[in-house]
Amino acid sequence: MAAQTAAGTVISIGSTGDLSTETSWTTIGEVVSISEFGRTYAEVTHNPLTDRGTEKFKGSYNDGDITLQLAQDLSDAGQQALLDALDDDAAFNFQVLQNDAPDTGEPTTHVFKARVMSFTHNVDGVDSIVGASVTLGIVSGTLDTTAATAA
Repeated sequence: MAAQTAAGTVISIGSTGDLSTETSWTTIGEVVSISEFGRTYAEVTHNPLTDRGTEKFKGSYNDGDITLQLAQDLSDAGQQALLDALDDDAAFNFQVLQNDAPDTGEPTTHVFKARVMSFTHNVDGVDSIVGASVTLGIVSGTLDTTAATAA
C-alpha cells in the first residue's frame, strides 16, 4: 500500500459489551486529530560484568492512551457518548476506520477497549475554534488491527 492522507478517518464509540460482536457504533464528530497509538514494551536491561555489554529484553507492555482533539459540539451524539462514558468506570469499545479501502474491500480497521479518562474544553482565543481534548486509556490486551483488504 502506498502512502495516504489521514483525511476521511473516522473514530466511533460503541458499548461496553464484547468487542468482537459490537455492531452499534456512534461516530464521534468534529475530530481533527487522533494521536499515535499502539503497544509499547518496557525495556529491561542486563549488564554482565564479564563482557560490559548491555543486553536488552522486553518487559511489561502498555497499550497506551489516545488523545482526540476536536471542535466542541455537545449536540453531537458521539461527543455526548464520550461525556456519558467519562463518569462510567467501564471500558467502552472504540473503532478507528482509515480511509484506505480498496475499490471493492474494507479499510484498515483498529478496534480496542478503552476508558474515557478525560474530556476537557479549550476556549483559546478570538481566532480559534472552541475545542475539546479527550483522553482514552486503552485497556491492555484489546487492541486489534486489520489491514485494508480487497473483497
